[in-house]
Amino acid sequence: MDGTFRPSAYFPNRGAGYFTIRNDDSADHLLKGISSPLCENVVAHHTNQQQTEGANDLFTHLALPHDSTMIFPRSGYHMMCMGIRQMPAVGSKVPFTFDILNGGSITVSFTVTGPDELTHD
Repeated sequence: MDGTFRPSAYFPNRGAGYFTIRNDDSADHLLKGISSPLCENVVAHHTNQQQTEGANDLFTHLALPHDSTMIFPRSGYHMMCMGIRQMPAVGSKVPFTFDILNGGSITVSFTVTGPDELTHD
């Protein structure tokens, strides 16, 4: 929920996604991937930490505890959409699909905002 997508001000083929995940279920789940037709691949990124392979793969094995909410903001871990061929227009919607192990998938529309010149995503 609350998904926004912001083109990078520094890399024309990248954008960042900020969102909240809620698991209202009484069982724990595992996020096994995020994808979008907009992106060649989706990786995790933290604005203020060095990128590592483990950090990049965060969204391929993220535990979603039961009855919990996890926030992925601009100032913490969030997703990076890599390999964008054509940047979507501000105000448009971009679909991102969250794949859950043994739980199917859910596609959420993220609203495109303008680039943020203060981050280095």
